[in-house]
Amino acid sequence: MRKNNSTKTSWNRIILKAILECKHFNIDQIFLACEEKFCELKVPEKEMELRLFALAFYCDKTYNWNFFKSAAFSRFAQVLDDIYFERAAKALLKKENPALALFWAIFRLSFKNIEQSRYSSLEREMKEKSLKIFVKR
Repeated sequence: MRKNNSTKTSWNRIILKAILECKHFNIDQIFLACEEKFCELKVPEKEMELRLFALAFYCDKTYNWNFFKSAAFSRFAQVLDDIYFERAAKALLKKENPALALFWAIFRLSFKNIEQSRYSSLEREMKEKSLKIFVKR
């Protein structure tokens, strides 16, 4: 379990690094670079799509107009709403998937300027479970 969580955590780092680059680089190039890195690491398709969805959600909330003009937007447009993100986070909570830590970070970054009272219990759960997952390591 320890090695598996460590590997999945490194997959999260790919997205976290991409978030830092979104401000300075073309969003489509960032998505392509992430996918290439995931392929190099032989990340399962489901895990890759989960993390790319988190990146898309962040880009939609933070760089809306630039993201809207990107090819990545058309790929994720159908699932870029708060309710779908919330459902994905709840599924990750249930499975104790290390991607939860990434979703928690994306949640904090994406909703920083929005009234969060509706999501406070979800955020608390995400935080507690993420910490629990990584303390097990």
